Amino acid sequence: MRSTIIGGGISGCAVAAALRGTPLDQEVLVLEQEVATPRYDAGVLLNPTGLGALEAIAPEYRWRSEGHSIHGVSLRSASGVQYSQTRIDQCIAVQSSRFIHMLRDAAPGAAVLEGWCLAGLTRSQDGSITHAQLADGSSLEADAFFACDGAHSRARHVLFPEMHLSDVMIEEVMGVATSPSLARRLGHLFHKFHDEEGGLAVELLPLGDTQVACFLQFDPSRWAPRTTCPTGMRAFALERALGWAHEVREALELIDYTRCRVWQARALPPLDELNVANAALVGDAGHAALPFMSQVPNDALADAALLSNLLHRVSDRGGVIAALQRYSELRWPQHRRTFQEGRQLCREFLDPVPCSGPKLPLVA
Repeated sequence: MRSTIIGGGISGCAVAAALRGTPLDQEVLVLEQEVATPRYDAGVLLNPTGLGALEAIAPEYRWRSEGHSIHGVSLRSASGVQYSQTRIDQCIAVQSSRFIHMLRDAAPGAAVLEGWCLAGLTRSQDGSITHAQLADGSSLEADAFFACDGAHSRARHVLFPEMHLSDVMIEEVMGVATSPSLARRLGHLFHKFHDEEGGLAVELLPLGDTQVACFLQFDPSRWAPRTTCPTGMRAFALERALGWAHEVREALELIDYTRCRVWQARALPPLDELNVANAALVGDAGHAALPFMSQVPNDALADAALLSNLLHRVSDRGGVIAALQRYSELRWPQHRRTFQEGRQLCREFLDPVPCSGPKLPLVA
């Protein structure tokens, strides 16, 4: 049987790897709108859930040795004073572009078609999806479809036109800085610096010996970049961090702003279901969450691992539909929990930091 995956980011590549050895891996096509190397880069924090999913999807890879180990979270004020330091179950930090390449390597049989945009989906009389319609007028036939095209998913809009993302709640400048000395000083801790008045924070995630992922999160009702060009983003980031800890200033000065982006984070209320017949929503397409501790990649990996398990036993399109319905039933409670906890963390982020210090930004 044939599969079409819409979106070639972490979610799409994870599903491609997860389909190996299932009846759906006869022909796997991944449609990716970007061409060649992704324009943007950031860091991914893989927690035990995501690492466990990776080991189920592609057990022949040593995923835990492929990144930089993170042993704890340090919460600090803007000036660098530490509120708390909490040990966490071992996590792995890795550069997002490298991680996508690793996932693609784990799915060598999948064909990645770059520069292709989804225009629509064609349904048969029984409600199942038969073809993915492309923007150039061509179409692709498949037995199963996986919408992995992110928070602003075109596929989700076609399948669930009544569902809409929330207004922009948080904006985030994401990038990677190269600094061996800073990476060494940050060590094996995830550091988050908070403006005491709330609504502004910087996360620094060491990715190894030389690089640090940086996330500048801010309340868009209070601040907004004048422009999203590299020069404008740099000026905005450094202006926000005037007087902040030297680690924050150093990271923001050294980011490669040509591969940096401003992300407008919107939440997606939990859907009633994550599939329509033989089409399933995976990752951000099904449960867009707010940017706290990189939960979305780990949820996407867990989605893919469950799909792998359920789809190993199918033999026809009816079996695919039943498996995707079961996937929806099993994953929906976690998506609802992620949404609720993410909203709570957002409310706390926007408020002034309490005397007891900020809450650990973890949704596991």
